[in-house]
Amino acid sequence: MRTDRKKDLDKYYNDHLKMQIMRRFMMVETWSEIQGVESAVYEALDREDKIEQDEKAAFQHWKDTNEKTEN
Repeated sequence: MRTDRKKDLDKYYNDHLKMQIMRRFMMVETWSEIQGVESAVYEALDREDKIEQDEKAAFQHWKDTNEKTEN
């Protein structure tokens, strides 16, 4: 693996993260622990969606204000 290519580094870190997640799942013993993991995943996905929407709104606001000042 070459460490000077972003693609290789991303693959390495993604694989490393996946292995950590798999180890944690193997330690899960009860249904309530699985539900806790599931709720954490949904919470994280919701936060990512909200951040993405906020970034789009901020960009649109920036774009609109710049178009008005140029005209």
